[in-house]
Amino acid sequence: MFFHRGIAKHQHPRSQFLLVVNNLIYVARKRAIVYSFFTVFGLVLPVRADLTTSFQGSTLDANLHLDVPDPAVGTISLDTQNHNLLFTGAGADLWDIRNGLPYAWTAIPQVGIGGVWRAETEVQFNDAQSDVRIAGLTTYSGPDGSGGASMGQQFTFALDQWDGPNGVWVQGLGNNHPGNSDNLCAGLDTNTVDLRMDVTVGLANDNTYNFYYKLPTDSVWRSLGTIQDVNSNDRVALFLKGGDMDVSFNYFNVTTISSVPEPSSGALGALGGMGLLWMLRRRR
Repeated sequence: MFFHRGIAKHQHPRSQFLLVVNNLIYVARKRAIVYSFFTVFGLVLPVRADLTTSFQGSTLDANLHLDVPDPAVGTISLDTQNHNLLFTGAGADLWDIRNGLPYAWTAIPQVGIGGVWRAETEVQFNDAQSDVRIAGLTTYSGPDGSGGASMGQQFTFALDQWDGPNGVWVQGLGNNHPGNSDNLCAGLDTNTVDLRMDVTVGLANDNTYNFYYKLPTDSVWRSLGTIQDVNSNDRVALFLKGGDMDVSFNYFNVTTISSVPEPSSGALGALGGMGLLWMLRRRR
């Protein structure tokens, strides 16, 4: 066995258990299997934010990538004076094909089944136009230039000033409704809104998407609804479709909320049982 041999006979059981765990971690590190060890026992590894940016610097965050298939349709630039990400251009529709629309994307966090990741942004229309434009969040797969309903991209979550009523929508692309359900909508008369999407990863990529929105001055997020989607898209992106693009995104956060489910009593009990079994064998 690889366990520490210096456990005192009268040491408190909890201290003995923690020492066993520490020695397991030590051995796992030596064998470069720390990730597998924690995965087997259902424990949560430390997580980090994949992307957290409010566009304060002179360059883009290294985890944010610009996918601009056709500059004649639209471009993306960092506004270092107003500290936002600016989408401008002639614009295009996004229905069965992407039509050259630009996306600013980051990779979807890698979380296990039952894990949760979140995408959040604030979108702001910069002109007085009040129709034929939709801007917000979407998911899609690479490589750059791909996207659209025929490429696996199934829905958008956005501030919508195209369909009636104006407001926040989760809308299917092509002829589908997102997650085989009706489009989700809440009427809202504003040019600026915060959007949040929480995604719980399911078995066989059957993911649960929860949508929330609020005005920048509000402290409470309002629920828009939930859909199920089984597309294995690997990117989450900021997008704009419609005519005469002039929209800013004031921040973009894509974070891991939980990488795997919280430890269960069964998992902890199994680990504790291993430690107890070892101690009993040592006493023989």
